[in-house]
Amino acid sequence: MQSTQAEHQNMRHWQQSVSFSRNRKARREAMLQRLAVMRSAKARKRAERVAAGWEPEPKMERYYPLEIGVRDKRNGEVAWIDFRSVRDAVRRLGIVQKYYVHR
Repeated sequence: MQSTQAEHQNMRHWQQSVSFSRNRKARREAMLQRLAVMRSAKARKRAERVAAGWEPEPKMERYYPLEIGVRDKRNGEVAWIDFRSVRDAVRRLGIVQKYYVHR
């Protein structure tokens, strides 16, 4: 128990010291600078690959075998959307009903 109190007092003393806040800002700036350098290096490598004619592989897209459609009886417009799940269909139909049915 006493060691925990001592650690707490040491931490509080460290946080209240002048060097903690000054060094904290410097450390933060240095870290942000390192991150910026890493981002620019990554962007430079990507640009070099594209300039050399390299293209990334196409990403896999999910395939949904069913789709759901909504038809407006007034003008005959039909909108088809992939049927991902019942929850997704209920959410989309709720939005359609809320904004388009009562107009």
